[in-house]
Amino acid sequence: MSLTARTSWPETYRRGSHCFSTMLSNVFEGTGFDLDEELCFVIGGGFGFLFHREESTSYVNARMHDLEHFFARRTGSRIEFVSHPDADAMTERARDWSEQGLLPYLYCEARELPSFAGVLPWDEVHAFGEHALPVRTVLPNGDLICNDYLWSTPLPVSAASAAAAASMPSDGSLLMAAPARKFAVGRIVPPRLVPDLDEVLTVSLAESAELFLNPANNTQGERALKALERELSSMSDVLTTQQIRRELLSISTMLEKIGTGGGAGRHLFSRGLRASARHLGHGDLDAVADRYASLGRGWRAFASALRAHARAEDPREGWVDLVSRMRELRRAELEAVSRLSSLATSLLRGTS
Repeated sequence: MSLTARTSWPETYRRGSHCFSTMLSNVFEGTGFDLDEELCFVIGGGFGFLFHREESTSYVNARMHDLEHFFARRTGSRIEFVSHPDADAMTERARDWSEQGLLPYLYCEARELPSFAGVLPWDEVHAFGEHALPVRTVLPNGDLICNDYLWSTPLPVSAASAAAAASMPSDGSLLMAAPARKFAVGRIVPPRLVPDLDEVLTVSLAESAELFLNPANNTQGERALKALERELSSMSDVLTTQQIRRELLSISTMLEKIGTGGGAGRHLFSRGLRASARHLGHGDLDAVADRYASLGRGWRAFASALRAHARAEDPREGWVDLVSRMRELRRAELEAVSRLSSLATSLLRGTS
């Protein structure tokens, strides 16, 4: 069946927990390949874990980078993005694509957008990477009318704010969190035909589980969880009290507040697994979804514990228990993803 590509963003923008998975859900609304955010998150490989340390600064992300690229590859879509030398050229590209009905979006730093100024505790978190800002219209003076994942109605964004956000300012503390694109405009090019959702989901689950269990490097997946556990084990000995407070607050905020839907993204992934179970007619996935819902509660409690330690008179007090909780979460993650991998492999082989 042919897919009917959209030529404008939905009048009422679907809200969600994460910018890219929400944007993908809106891109495909009413096309014949209509997906809730939870399924977009599953297909895009949002499930994952990243940890990286640069000197005394830690970067944690409860999901993989490049969700939109994983989604595109698994659905036969394509991502087209163009970086520009300055904001004016970027704005003109966004205007041109918008007028052609190509649903452009900007790659930007959310903390530079006035709409997010009072929404997230930016003073508690290090730089964290790219944010997708869908562009509905570019006005004659260069101001933009945009959408974003927390709001169902359009938002005005001044030319100056868009330029600041798309220039990707950074304090330079985290190379891993620094976005790779500057003054960039992107768009999703849908496939010509509606993808086979059962096949897409099965491949997505299998590949995501494999990447978690056998990551490309030590900053990803199960290795990243081990690295975070080791980092916590030594943090109380090698960092100053003020540095400990800063790192615990940043890690807590990244696990619970920044584009995860809470609980290190495990609640969102759990809902995606339940939706996958319905589509695939595979009830065993519901049991795995239960595990990830439990993990979501565990990560939420852990984030709260990190925040409590950061604000305690002596953040080192009870440190052994904090590390023990992290170790328990890592083991539970490994058990859950191993079960997911087994089920996904069975589905791929047609033996379920």
